[in-house]
Amino acid sequence: MKSELIKAAFNAIVNNTKDLIFIKDENSVYYAASEPFVKMTDKSTVSEVIGHTDLEIFNSEALAKRYIADDKKLLSEDKDLINYVEPITDEDGKARYASTSKYVLRDKNGKKIGILGITKDITREYIARQRYQQEFKYLFELPKDTYAVCYIDVDDWRIICQRRQNISDGTIQECQTVAEMCEYAIESIADESCKAAEFYRNFTSERLRDVYSSGRRTLSFKYERIMSDNSSRWVRNDVNFLTDADSGHLCVMLSAKDINEIKLEEQRLFEAAKLDSMTMLLNHETSMEYITEVLANENDRQHALFMLDIDNFKDLNDNFGHQAGDEFLVEIAKELKNHFRESDIVGRIGGDEFFALMRNVSEESQIKRKAEDVLAIIESISSEYKNINLSGSIGISLYPKDGKTLKELYAKSDEALYKAKRSGKNKYLFI
Repeated sequence: MKSELIKAAFNAIVNNTKDLIFIKDENSVYYAASEPFVKMTDKSTVSEVIGHTDLEIFNSEALAKRYIADDKKLLSEDKDLINYVEPITDEDGKARYASTSKYVLRDKNGKKIGILGITKDITREYIARQRYQQEFKYLFELPKDTYAVCYIDVDDWRIICQRRQNISDGTIQECQTVAEMCEYAIESIADESCKAAEFYRNFTSERLRDVYSSGRRTLSFKYERIMSDNSSRWVRNDVNFLTDADSGHLCVMLSAKDINEIKLEEQRLFEAAKLDSMTMLLNHETSMEYITEVLANENDRQHALFMLDIDNFKDLNDNFGHQAGDEFLVEIAKELKNHFRESDIVGRIGGDEFFALMRNVSEESQIKRKAEDVLAIIESISSEYKNINLSGSIGISLYPKDGKTLKELYAKSDEALYKAKRSGKNKYLFI
């Protein structure tokens, strides 16, 4: 009776859990598995798993051999494996991660007879923690161009911690409360009508939650700021939304960076007629020169060339006029400039086409997030034009994988862009 009760309880757990549960014998043959585990193996039914080994059920031989090696080690060392973080099979081409615990099973005489495994999919938490740790390091290692970083708990509405450093032309004041920080920020902004002043005037927990709920994870804006020694310098504020790894609260990491020399360089470029006269982005010729220079001088790093085209832009001109079309392109250009890094190269090819070189990117996930941000920007701006199905298509090529010259990368990005448009638009594709 007792054994039947235990078996019934186990079956109930396996049939209703969201976790990946399995039982193997001492020869790594599967005896039981939950439906999520079966789905992870890309099989249709439990019967395709039961009685088989990893080499028989997994498409990846390397993955199967790793699982078998783990099992042998577990049985030989006779020590349970608890909460081990490991990659699991991809889903729709996206990497997944799991927390796995494996327990040695014994019979009533203590003989080892198999393994019980329980795996929880922690992809979202794992990626969030990686990003959290990456952003959080700025509280301890401020880059030379960063005046200050402030870490704010949006749920508790308080400053958790902050860090600042002296710059030769002044410092940014340390504040004790969020309200004090906003008040000081507004007072120090030279142009009261700029986007930064509006942002700080509406800096509330409700407003930040609304932005986060809309899908935005980063904000960026530039403005001229009066420093504590009364000098005036151009500053860029970056706002990164994070989930605190300990409390689970929504938080923001707010940084202030010195872009004065970059801004002055922009002005010099404009005076030298190297900017596109309408959008104020680099013109086609100048962008090509700069990108070529980067590829020549930074050929030991990975770069990504984005090519962007506005879908159905002609409909906007036809229905709202060319002035509206020009205003739309100017707004797109401004947001592109804000959302790419200062070190990146952003230019206008012509018409409704733009391109950008994202420099020195080690992870493909960074490139994907940037492409998603660009599509979100276009969607947000397009919402103002009713009944026009505006969107963006992006083609991306990687240096040096897809080409070692700008000509090669340009052709590859253009090819990827063409495929994105032909496959439904409003998406990004790598070549």
